[in-house]
Amino acid sequence: MSRTVKPARSAASATRLAAEIGVLVAMGIWAANFTVVKAAVLAWPVLPFSALRITTAGILVLGWARWRGQNMRMNRRDLLVAALFGVIGQGIYQLLWAGSLGTINAGTSALLIAVTPFLTAIFAALLGIDPLRRATAIGGTIAFAGVAAVALGEGAGSFGGTTRGIIATLLAACCWASYLLAGARVIPRVGAVAWTGWSMIFGGAVLIPFGAAQWFELGSPIPPPVAIFGVLFATFGSSSLANVLYFSAVPIVGPARVASFQLLVPFLAVVVSSIVLSEALEPVQALGGALIILGIWAGRQTRLPFRRGVR
Repeated sequence: MSRTVKPARSAASATRLAAEIGVLVAMGIWAANFTVVKAAVLAWPVLPFSALRITTAGILVLGWARWRGQNMRMNRRDLLVAALFGVIGQGIYQLLWAGSLGTINAGTSALLIAVTPFLTAIFAALLGIDPLRRATAIGGTIAFAGVAAVALGEGAGSFGGTTRGIIATLLAACCWASYLLAGARVIPRVGAVAWTGWSMIFGGAVLIPFGAAQWFELGSPIPPPVAIFGVLFATFGSSSLANVLYFSAVPIVGPARVASFQLLVPFLAVVVSSIVLSEALEPVQALGGALIILGIWAGRQTRLPFRRGVR
């Protein structure tokens, strides 16, 4: 009896270890994505880049789910919600987030986007969906103090280009928070993969005509190697592989444990951007980043609304 139990436990431990390694790989991909996308949009127009990346990723996600035999059908109401919030949480989010990377550091962007869970909790409380818990409020206060420090260190006090970048990134975080909140209502009925896949297709489809117009207006520039790599990395890595690894680990490791790994993303993003792009954080920004991570940790001591979707 004991001989059969031990191999079973060993197999379970190995499966759990493999799942956690997969989550770590996903965190590394998401952290590197800030630097990769910044390099890409500095070399090629942001509209065609975002349209191509999001639409292709949506097709890949739905194709992967279909290959696994999952049902991708949604009723008309859920499909309309996916379309609306796909435009907000995928299309507009990409324009604000990727478009702002030309004016702020990739590490700064990662730190600002990290406050999304608290924005989600605030929106949920304002809409009467979920009351704002004490730990969430405390963590959010600490994190937003960190946001202020990061913004000051970025030079936002001068109301120049970086100010627009800071505001655009925070608006992007608001778009993502509303997208997650809408997904929390629809996902229990249709599943996370169907929601993210369809919403990405809708969000990307809206960007296609604008992306094509900008591309033609600029003389149909051929994407340089850095932009091609950015599209491939963001599509196959950040939006596809990383999410497969993330969602596959949830039933094995548990949602709370998997969510805790996300604390690594802003820290790793700062490290990657400092190495690849030679972006250095000012001391006040380092303090702000530490406050944001501390706030996220404090806020995770209680349950937050639906935490994760596809980037």
